[in-house]
Amino acid sequence: MYEQYWKLREKPFENDQNTAFFYYSREHREAFVRLLYAIMESKPCAVLLGEAGCGKTFLMNALARQLADRHVRVAMVRDPAQDPLGILRQIAKGFGIADGGASKAEIVASLEQHLSQFGDRGACAVLFIDDADTIENDRTYEELRLLNNLEERGRPLLTMVLAGQPRLREQLRRIPALAQRVAVSFTIPPLSEEESIAYIGHRLKQVEGDRQIFDVRALREVHRGSRGVPRVLNHLCDLSLLLCASEGRRCVDSRIVARALEDLKELER
Repeated sequence: MYEQYWKLREKPFENDQNTAFFYYSREHREAFVRLLYAIMESKPCAVLLGEAGCGKTFLMNALARQLADRHVRVAMVRDPAQDPLGILRQIAKGFGIADGGASKAEIVASLEQHLSQFGDRGACAVLFIDDADTIENDRTYEELRLLNNLEERGRPLLTMVLAGQPRLREQLRRIPALAQRVAVSFTIPPLSEEESIAYIGHRLKQVEGDRQIFDVRALREVHRGSRGVPRVLNHLCDLSLLLCASEGRRCVDSRIVARALEDLKELER
């Protein structure tokens, strides 16, 4: 709607999963490297923590895209809050098993056979489970633990990456046998003010936008209002660009950002 006004190729602050917009803060890069290490070294389990909106899903999608070029089979579970049989069916479907069987034992056997074939071809497999903190049933965690037991010649058949909000840490402590398999763990913090400003510049650059659309005080206000959470930052910048364009102004200032922040807070009430 405002792209033409600002001479942008497309909207720069959409909350979608377009990995071209992924901004590697120092912490996001470290998380990426740690997870990549766990996967390429066939570690049994890795954990990625962070508050809602900090970029966990975005990072996993960016990683999955790179893994496609490394002979790694990827499965993604986005709705894990199910009973044990339900999540096993999701996992089987994610790995391309159309009919894994009706019972838990049949599905696990199908997965083991399928994953063994990857290993025979020199490939490895990774299972991403997003929003793992929404799993309330400890039996579901137990099923994931049992999948972690699948091995061939002493090497795990898949690496499991559990991503969720910080409470996931406490949930895993209820299942010590699973927690003990976690070889890599990382928590993504909110962006610093410097990183928030760099994030905005990176997004604008992807759509051939002028880095000076936001003045310095506006950039600082965006960071303050979003608390460095990328999802909130996107909402705030998007609305600021719309409000500024509707007023016919050529630069987003702190007053515009403050108005956008008030509008967003109103929606939350």
